[in-house]
Amino acid sequence: MGPRVVVPQGDLGGIAPEVLLHSLADRAVRDSCRPLIVGHRQALESVAAEMGINIALQSVAQAEDAFTLSAENPVPVLELESALPTTAVGTPSAEFGMASVEAVLRSTNMCIENVADVMVTPPIHKESMHLAGYPFEGQTQILGETCRSRRYGMLACAGDLRVLVATRHMSLRQAIGKLDPRFVAKQIRLAHEAARETLGIELPRIVLAGLNPHAGEGGAFGNEEQLVLEPAIEIAREEWGFNTAGPAVPDVVFGQGYRGEWDIVIALYHDQAFLPLRMLPRETAFTIFVGGNILRTSPMHGAAYDIARTGKADARPFRFSLERGIDLAKQRITSA
Repeated sequence: MGPRVVVPQGDLGGIAPEVLLHSLADRAVRDSCRPLIVGHRQALESVAAEMGINIALQSVAQAEDAFTLSAENPVPVLELESALPTTAVGTPSAEFGMASVEAVLRSTNMCIENVADVMVTPPIHKESMHLAGYPFEGQTQILGETCRSRRYGMLACAGDLRVLVATRHMSLRQAIGKLDPRFVAKQIRLAHEAARETLGIELPRIVLAGLNPHAGEGGAFGNEEQLVLEPAIEIAREEWGFNTAGPAVPDVVFGQGYRGEWDIVIALYHDQAFLPLRMLPRETAFTIFVGGNILRTSPMHGAAYDIARTGKADARPFRFSLERGIDLAKQRITSA
């Protein structure tokens, strides 16, 4: 039987339920794994009916029950305790945020407790999450804190370009202020550990992107490379034995990563990472949570409140991330 895959329903106000239902409606996908949705069955059935998605769902009392079912059975749903949202689709609300975060937390704990082998997360909406009282900057932080990871992050992948994002959802001013040699050295360590433990690359080629134009060009355009980034590379080498290239010219290094010259490029802030990544086909892009004791993949897009239930949602990115999660879980099971 295939890996046990838990899928939180994502934010019901956006496209999350559409893309996950489209993906799990495919019998070939269900034949490759044992899926479980954590969410509101009534809401999911309503979305399926509205969008013409041919999928049958059934309720289960506990996760273990779901993973004994075959692909011929309806897809199992473990019901949330959060109230069924009544807010109109496409409108941020605490109801959507409460349900989406509960689903992620419960799915994460299933992976921590080895009830599930992998979780694949549709997008949630950060404003709705904050309205519900959760201060997280995104799902990566939810996972990292729930796993009690000393260091964790997100590895974004599109083809041969793999990027570890040192700082994620924060203002550019905050991101630059967070950069100091010790913090950056920890990101270097995380990248090396992710390459070895998650990607299975024993001697990874890892490079740190510079912050300034031309990587500062010897201090002509800023001195962060000399004061922060070079010392961080040295700390990682001296303390943990990790050899890392850089600081590299930012407008060059991501193209090199795309051509396969690097196994991981470490980006210093959100848009430095995602501008090149989003130039590549999103239907073959995904992210991996790294630094924790669980396996999680996710598509590289948001909740898309503006196109929810319009028929414009593209399920291919979620399906691709689901397939990659299944592949990685199989590799872990085989090597265990």
